[in-house]
Amino acid sequence: MDKDEYIKREKKILDMEYSIITNYIKLRKDAHISQEQLAKETNVIRTTIARIENNMNSPQLKTMLELLQPLGYTLEIVKIKK
Repeated sequence: MDKDEYIKREKKILDMEYSIITNYIKLRKDAHISQEQLAKETNVIRTTIARIENNMNSPQLKTMLELLQPLGYTLEIVKIKK
């Protein structure tokens, strides 16, 4: 894989991660649940939640599942549209 292909691939992955996090934030806010409330429900540290929401940390899969569960959601594997 050459450098340009690598950069395009990485950008797609970052875009997908950004989309997941953006959707999660919208779900949390639509449910009127604060970061603090979600931290208490999930035992995920509030500063970790803030770092994820501010794109400072790339969340572990387990952490995202823990954050989505009280909101009534999960992650799913779907085929990428080309």
